[in-house]
Amino acid sequence: MDEKIEQVSVKKSKKIVFLIWLLPFIALLISTSMLYNHFEKQGEEIEIYFNNAEGFVVDKTPLKYKGIKIGIVSNIEVDEKNINRFLVKVEVDNKALSLVAKKGTKFWKVEPKATLTEISGLNTIFSGIYIEAMPSAQNIEEIKKLEEQYTFNAVSEKPINYLQDGLFIDLKSSNGTLEVGAPVLYKSFLVGKIVKKNLKDNNVLYTIFIEEEYKSLVKEDSSFWNVNAIDLKASLSGIKFKVNTLASLIAGGIAFDSDSLKEPLVNTSKVFNLYSSKEDIDYLPDYVVLETDVEHGLEKDFSKVLYNGIEIGYVDDLSFVLEDKQSFIFVKIKKEFASLLKSNPYFELKKPTISLEKLEELPNIVKGTYISLTKRSKNEGEIKDIYTLHNNPMKREILEIVLKSDDTLKIEKDSPVFFKDIKVGRVKSKKLHSKSDELRVNVEIFKEYSYLVNSTSIFYIQSPVEINASLENISFKTAPLSGFINSSIAFDTKDLSAKRTINRFYLFPSYEKMLEQKYFLQKGKRYTLSLDNANNVLKSNSIYYKGIEAGKVVSKKYNEKTKKVDAQIFVFEKYAKYINESTKFYSISGFDMDFSLEKVNIKTQSLNTLVKGGISFISLDENAKKVKSFHKFDFYKSLDEVLKEQRFNENGLRVVVLAKSKSSLKENSPVFYRQLQIGVVEDYSLAKDGTSIELQLYIDEKFKYLVRKNSIFYNATAFGMEVSLLGVKVTTETLETLISGGISLVTPTEYKEQADSMMSFPLYNDVEEEWLNWNPKFEKL
Repeated sequence: MDEKIEQVSVKKSKKIVFLIWLLPFIALLISTSMLYNHFEKQGEEIEIYFNNAEGFVVDKTPLKYKGIKIGIVSNIEVDEKNINRFLVKVEVDNKALSLVAKKGTKFWKVEPKATLTEISGLNTIFSGIYIEAMPSAQNIEEIKKLEEQYTFNAVSEKPINYLQDGLFIDLKSSNGTLEVGAPVLYKSFLVGKIVKKNLKDNNVLYTIFIEEEYKSLVKEDSSFWNVNAIDLKASLSGIKFKVNTLASLIAGGIAFDSDSLKEPLVNTSKVFNLYSSKEDIDYLPDYVVLETDVEHGLEKDFSKVLYNGIEIGYVDDLSFVLEDKQSFIFVKIKKEFASLLKSNPYFELKKPTISLEKLEELPNIVKGTYISLTKRSKNEGEIKDIYTLHNNPMKREILEIVLKSDDTLKIEKDSPVFFKDIKVGRVKSKKLHSKSDELRVNVEIFKEYSYLVNSTSIFYIQSPVEINASLENISFKTAPLSGFINSSIAFDTKDLSAKRTINRFYLFPSYEKMLEQKYFLQKGKRYTLSLDNANNVLKSNSIYYKGIEAGKVVSKKYNEKTKKVDAQIFVFEKYAKYINESTKFYSISGFDMDFSLEKVNIKTQSLNTLVKGGISFISLDENAKKVKSFHKFDFYKSLDEVLKEQRFNENGLRVVVLAKSKSSLKENSPVFYRQLQIGVVEDYSLAKDGTSIELQLYIDEKFKYLVRKNSIFYNATAFGMEVSLLGVKVTTETLETLISGGISLVTPTEYKEQADSMMSFPLYNDVEEEWLNWNPKFEKL
């Protein structure tokens, strides 16, 4: 079967044709739109010169403003004028062109950065390096007013944004140890940071930024100092250790302090000093410069400046001029001692020395070499630019005196002179007198101590150890340490109010001699004792009056005329008034013993006088005539001798008895009358013809009438013995005379006239019974 194929004719649609022709139009429209958008966004190119274009990629490295892309590097070329620079062309978006293509805009490269104080740009590790832009103004209206600029020089680092809220101030320092980014601390609280550091006029200028909320802490007189990460202060008295913030530990930092009562800083252009430490704030900002041409051995930061032992400064810097061989020492002085610079200061170099003569300066060994400052004027003067550092002590105002001595003295030049163990002078020289062997010692007494020297001063050689031992006490005196090496001179002044009328003094060879002289300087009088033997008196003997020391023996010398020894004694004035013509001086040394059948009497003086001996005196008549100084007195061996002399005065009767032998008779043997002592044997001697012993008897004045020309003297020691059937009868005067001897006197009942003085009588050994029966009744004639 045939199928009828129906053919249908196809007609071409006019609508499709229209659409086909519409497509190119649409494409053209889109292309136009895209071109418009392209040129709209393309903006204009600016040119930026970089010293380093490493990392920049054309069509990839963006230009950003606060993190927002506003352009892209379109081309990089080497600067035709400087091959070390690169011209980077940046195509800036049209909308941002008015922001950055202005005068004053800063451009810099942002790349990864890691330093001790800053880690930044880490995002560029992934996103790539870019260029940052910073307009010169914060307000868009102000930016629009700026002049257009299309060529710039990039800065090497991110510029300081002075438009940022806060406070920017500059600090001046002599060193640049701090880094940008280091913290700024106020009472250990972070309030800012260092944003810039540069070198200007040989000083390092730091710009710091204080956060807006803390800027009121900065005052006109604020003090800034370098915060050391670790503060270590060590001395003999201890160690002080302090660690500051971690940031300062790494890169240091700056701290400041202010007077809270002061107004906030107004003059923001003020440049503050940045001190090395907080302690340096106390120092004057300017150096005190010292010059010297000697080798000083001072050390920077360690050598100190002392005034009266107080540290007032330190050596901060040193320099040396080779051509002039001149050293300059730059010293920092504390502000509170600034006035010393107006008093004509004397700077002296003090070096520690170790020697036997300088042991007293042992602390200086630890202190090291230092500078001593001494005021030379009480009036204020001008401060000099440069002072001289002296190597010798300042010449002091002195009082020159001369000390004379006859002894050899172990003292040398510069030997110290002490007053109460304080050095008040020194020995200037020692030499012999030109015309004798006398030693002359020239001494300089420092002016401030010159008032200690006057006419009552006594100088002596001070030995290392002075021991004064006596029965009363033992004293032990030592000289200062230096005195153990070399002898020194010391002196004592009895009366500081006395005037100085002399400049020459005797120098005693020892402390003991000085004391002796000091003793004799007291008010008193001198007398002379005439001695038979020099051993009767010692030079160390004291003079006593009623047991109280009243003076001393001064000296002894032999008298050619009298053939005796003259002892000169010194008696204090208050006791000398008891001395007159009746005064008797006698020895009180040793002890007296009195033995008798009735008693044994031992009498001693004080232990001191028993050992040392002594002299005492007694005035028998208070109304006797006064004597002058150096009056000569006889010396008696004992008080008994004095009393004996008194007892045996001229008013008594002296007779002589002639004995066949001395028997037991001796001086002071008693003379009895009816067993009552009326006298004594005063002396005895052998008769010139040798036929008898002449006994001189002294009969007391009140008993002399008993002795008549017919009186009989017999030996009282004689005794009779009668033997009978009834026993043995012994007759004698007394038992005492039997032992110690004695003479008895009998006078007949019919007596004659009184015996003449020195009349001689025989001395009978035996007594007759008849004599004992005599019983005269005397009538005093």
